[in-house]
Amino acid sequence: MKRILLVCTGNTCRSPMAQAILTRLLQSSGTGVEEYEVLSAGLNTVDGLSTSPEAVKTMADEGIDITHHKSRQLDAGLILNADYILTMTCTQRNYLQEKFLDKAPLIYTIHEFAGEDDKDIIDPLGRGLEAYQECARQFKDLLPRVLNKIQGLEKSDQEKRKLVIGGDHAGLELKNILIKTLESENYEILDCGTFSTESVDYPDFAEKVAAVVLKQKITGIIICGTGIGISIAANKIPGIRAALCYNLETARLAREHNDANIIALGARMLDTQLAIDVVKTFLVTEFAAGRHRRRVEKIIQMEKNCLEGAKPGGLY
Repeated sequence: MKRILLVCTGNTCRSPMAQAILTRLLQSSGTGVEEYEVLSAGLNTVDGLSTSPEAVKTMADEGIDITHHKSRQLDAGLILNADYILTMTCTQRNYLQEKFLDKAPLIYTIHEFAGEDDKDIIDPLGRGLEAYQECARQFKDLLPRVLNKIQGLEKSDQEKRKLVIGGDHAGLELKNILIKTLESENYEILDCGTFSTESVDYPDFAEKVAAVVLKQKITGIIICGTGIGISIAANKIPGIRAALCYNLETARLAREHNDANIIALGARMLDTQLAIDVVKTFLVTEFAAGRHRRRVEKIIQMEKNCLEGAKPGGLY
């Protein structure tokens, strides 16, 4: 069962409303609630508070009864056991990402996860019934997209378990360790070499991995001594966005902001455990889209301009 955790401040207004609407969406979908558990909690509350009367009224108008809901203080157990963590505001998201670094790739604002630019769902507390109704309108717009994305991620999980890896002689030992580690976690690995310590040229393996990434639309891992040369080589191939990552934050942002399809590693720059953790973070992080989609599309357009450069009207 997958757990979806919705987080606000007091867990008496926004998150219980979102929980109720998302639960109803699940009940009416083909997936059903038996495959998901929807939870909510507050960052700054106490257990057992009643839902605000305005929230109860707003949900009653939607045909949903939330009079039974009682507030719950967010704790580490809720975070660590959640598969998707959705906050109401950017401040809440940033706080949780900093506090729970290992779970950071799974923490989004609702707007962000739904493919919108970073926006907050304003706390309606003390703002009157209309503010609660506006929250409900936002949830009814955003949460179907949230659910569609979650269901899409679950359906494509098997495809995402397939990876391609390659590197030169300097990356051989780390490559073999990563293959063993990832295969133990049910990833299917296509190994493009190298297969010995004999000196080879990293551009050859960047090209091999990139070709598979583009053809099969899967994620790639490339390794050389520093990660610099092999990432430069891979990025010469249109359609490839190879990111040289050296800690968890760069791995997360490479996916979240840049939609990188290959991670590059420097075998001589990282200790083994850090390299494993960096790769795992890269693999579980989703592209945030929103404003980042516009920027990635500009990169794609630059590639097209380069390819047209030898033709009349080419820009480069």
